[in-house]
Amino acid sequence: MTARIITGLILAAVVLWTVADGPFGVLAVLLGVAVGGALYEFLALPADLLNRSDRVLGVAAGAALLATVAFSPAGPIAWPFVLVGGVGVLLLGVLAGPHPIERAGPRAAVLVTGLVYVALLGSSAITIARPEHDPEGRWVLLVVAAVTWLGDTAAFFGGKAFGRHRLYPAVSPKKTWEGSVSGLAGSVIGALAVKWIFWAGADARDLVTFALIGGALGQAGDLVESVFKRSAGVKDSGGILPGHGGLLDRIDAFLFVAPFGWFWFYGPWA
Repeated sequence: MTARIITGLILAAVVLWTVADGPFGVLAVLLGVAVGGALYEFLALPADLLNRSDRVLGVAAGAALLATVAFSPAGPIAWPFVLVGGVGVLLLGVLAGPHPIERAGPRAAVLVTGLVYVALLGSSAITIARPEHDPEGRWVLLVVAAVTWLGDTAAFFGGKAFGRHRLYPAVSPKKTWEGSVSGLAGSVIGALAVKWIFWAGADARDLVTFALIGGALGQAGDLVESVFKRSAGVKDSGGILPGHGGLLDRIDAFLFVAPFGWFWFYGPWA
């Protein structure tokens, strides 16, 4: 527990400073490293399915997508072309070395899923923070982060204190409905805290609505990763973060909240 709290505080401080005051290049690299590391962990989940070349190719395709979203003048407009190209490169990579042939299909499926599930969803955080959205984009990204991680923290402690009824025991035996409700409350508090400290002009009702929907999506993202981990027979995606597991464990909910944040605040209806 101590390691979890200390690691969480350090991560929160780094994220807060980088998002609020860091140059965009530093922020983009930090997000890229987190998403790229999570992608590598995802590709390593099915033990012995992918070889080293597969993983290198998968991470390279993800890095190309993230770099395009971050630094291309076309920005988000260019990512569909990079995504399609990345999928093609991954499939050609499997075609170039299909043996054993029985594993070629699963290899291709994992590589493409990783590119879409981790790299594509994660790239939306960089899209939100691109310079053309300054300074509001920084506050939107902080709202997304607060909704995700304060919701996760509140769900963890709320579940420990009040948890009685299991939420989805087949996928995550320790999660409870009481923890889920606590998590939604934490998401709302997190969004309003960002308004109070950084973004006074934001509409409170808009943020609360976003927090409730985003908090629910974040919990769904956590369960999605749990499905992948349980199918692979592992507890954590990695061990790089003491008390938290791997990078994918830390951003699994964020991968679902960030795209929703982009659509909510910058979509055609915004």
